[in-house]
Amino acid sequence: MIPAMDLHLLRSPPGVRFFHLHPSPAPLRRRFVTVSSILPFAKEKAKYHIELEAAVELVERACSLCIDVQRSLLSDGRILEKNDQTPVTVADFGVQALVSLELGKLFPSIPLVAEEDSGFLQSQNLVDLVVSAVSDKTSFHEESFSHADVLEAIDRGERTEFGTKPATYWVKPIQST
Repeated sequence: MIPAMDLHLLRSPPGVRFFHLHPSPAPLRRRFVTVSSILPFAKEKAKYHIELEAAVELVERACSLCIDVQRSLLSDGRILEKNDQTPVTVADFGVQALVSLELGKLFPSIPLVAEEDSGFLQSQNLVDLVVSAVSDKTSFHEESFSHADVLEAIDRGERTEFGTKPATYWVKPIQST
C-alpha cells in the first residue's frame, strides 16, 4: 500500500525554459525545453519562496547572457585569464553584475557573495562590453544605469561579514568560456 501524501507535492511548479541548439539538415534552430524541478515543500510554506522564485527567473536571464556573450567571444577570440590563469570573460562579470543589480533592487537587505571584482574588469577596459551585455537582460529597461552602477554592483559581492541576516545569495558563474 502506498502511503498517503499531500497532493500539493504532486503539482509541478512553473518550469524554467532553456533552449538547445540541435544539429539538423536545416540551419540551426532553437528548440525550447521546459525543465521543472519539484521542491520538497509547498511554495506557499517556504519562508523565502519569493526570493527563490526571483533567483530562478534571474538564473534563466543570466544563462541567456552567457550564451549571447559566448557567441560573440568565440567569434572575436576575446577570452582573458586572471592572474591565477583561470579563464574569465565578459559573461562572468556580466552575470555577477546582472544578479547583483536585480537582487539589489528587489532585496537590498540580502547580502551577496561573489567572486569577481571590478578592478580586473577596469584594468582590461571591458566595462563597456559588460554594460552592453547586462543592459539587454535587466528588468528595468526604461531606467538607465551607468558604468559606475555596474562596477558597484560587481563589487557588492565582496562582502565578508553578513551580520545576523539568515539569507545570503552566492554567485559563482560557471566558467562561461
